[in-house]
Amino acid sequence: MSRQPEALVTGASGFIGRHLCRHLQAAGHAVRAFSRSLPTQDTHSPPTWDTHFPGDILNRRALEKACAGVQAVFHLAGIARTANRRDPDAMRVNVEGTRNLLEAARNAGAQSLIFVSSALAAELDGQDSHSRPGDYARSKWLAERLVLEANDRDGMQTTILRPAPVYGAGMKGGIARLIHLIHARRLPPLPRLDSRFSLAGVDDVCRAAMLSRQRPEAAGRCWLLTDSRDYLAHAIEQAIYKALGRNPPRWRTPAVVFFAAAALLQFGRLAGWKSAESGLQTWRNMTSERIWPSRDIYQALDFQPAGDLYANLPEIIQELTGHQAATRE
Repeated sequence: MSRQPEALVTGASGFIGRHLCRHLQAAGHAVRAFSRSLPTQDTHSPPTWDTHFPGDILNRRALEKACAGVQAVFHLAGIARTANRRDPDAMRVNVEGTRNLLEAARNAGAQSLIFVSSALAAELDGQDSHSRPGDYARSKWLAERLVLEANDRDGMQTTILRPAPVYGAGMKGGIARLIHLIHARRLPPLPRLDSRFSLAGVDDVCRAAMLSRQRPEAAGRCWLLTDSRDYLAHAIEQAIYKALGRNPPRWRTPAVVFFAAAALLQFGRLAGWKSAESGLQTWRNMTSERIWPSRDIYQALDFQPAGDLYANLPEIIQELTGHQAATRE
């Protein structure tokens, strides 16, 4: 395999970043990783890059050094605290950090920059808006504006991907917490809720990012990305029970009781109980209808998702808990 152009991945030590570095190296790219720290070693996706550039995305000099000589930049670095409605750090890091990176990449003569944003940013341009977005979504949307404005400047093409919440080995967030709580037998049965939501597989996100870099029709585009399947929280719950080799509960917690428990957790968080989850945010995530369409990227790039959450659950559960997922006929 001939050596592909050198690529820089910001946020390389994060969940998606580690997988993207692995995909890039498998495709023959020399990979530069830019992150504040090295990731914790794990059995599924140890660091797979050629060079690591430690640094903060707000540090312009560090970015200039990391960008020197690269042809492709994949931008994943940022703050992703979606539970906090007001988050000045997210606004500063996600927006100003993106501005710094765009300048450094252009000055270095990079040919392309792919920004992995978030589907939540779509709430600010009128698509599927069901709640007032917080600073995380706002910071991603503002960063997207900078990326789109930079397209075709100094010969650099830019593309934006807006993945739905991403699953895969090494994942964090609500589904990972759900797996941990069910595995530890610490979660009452979820209420039966009809709110549907979209998800995206981490390998699909990586494939779409690499494909966007290769295809000239991706320049200046902003695409939502999902695995094209709609999910229900209680259906995921049942699939987790089955993968753990246990029977799903036959009864459901009344929604009002579950909401009261979520509110109590929120009170504990506000009172300084650091181990408490953001209960009301979790409740909002479960009860918000968040379906995002991905037809545009499928058609433009002839891209099709490779699987869904259910097919990936055994690997995810084993990575998170060490439990060998059960197989059932």
